[in-house]
Amino acid sequence: MDNTNKQSSFWELLPLRGLGPIKFLDDRSVIQTYQSELGLVTAERSESLEEQKQNLLETFKLLREFLSEEDIKNTMEGLDTFGDSRENVSRVFMDSGISLEYEENQLLEIFADDRAKELHFQNMPFFSSNPKELIIFISKQLKETPHIHGEEVIFPEHKIFLYSFLIEQAGGTYQQGGKQNRSVCWRNSERVNGVDLAEYHPLNLI
Repeated sequence: MDNTNKQSSFWELLPLRGLGPIKFLDDRSVIQTYQSELGLVTAERSESLEEQKQNLLETFKLLREFLSEEDIKNTMEGLDTFGDSRENVSRVFMDSGISLEYEENQLLEIFADDRAKELHFQNMPFFSSNPKELIIFISKQLKETPHIHGEEVIFPEHKIFLYSFLIEQAGGTYQQGGKQNRSVCWRNSERVNGVDLAEYHPLNLI
């Protein structure tokens, strides 16, 4: 595997830190200075607690074969517990495939889909690399074992969540996900709406 070709430093995924020069907890006004790199804003969404619950329920309907009733119950209870502190949450979507979630105008989460062609981790492209090789590379560099549940592979200690790179199969096996459905999000704090980590199990790719 050759990762010697230098990639743009702006598009470096930095676990627990941010994206290139953009750092978690940066103020939205600071991040807006990078519009030329991030691209045009295509949509913006601000959600109340009830709207968050409704959107989550819609998501659960789409993923119901992978989520248990206990997952849904725990997530809704989590929103009730933390909801008051998440009333001022907004998400901004850019045409580069990046979206940013803010709370009180401070950056909480970065999300990227496969339109973010330049996104990379230590010079290894995120969306054009072989998924298994990418996950093995991240695991070795972070010295952390990835876990899998359904279509999601996570690095819980480093708060990185990959979707549809690999898909869990019966008997502990996996298959490669569809190229056009892949996405990744990363943060420096726990997800309020994440499913119980007990549902995940270590992913052995070697």
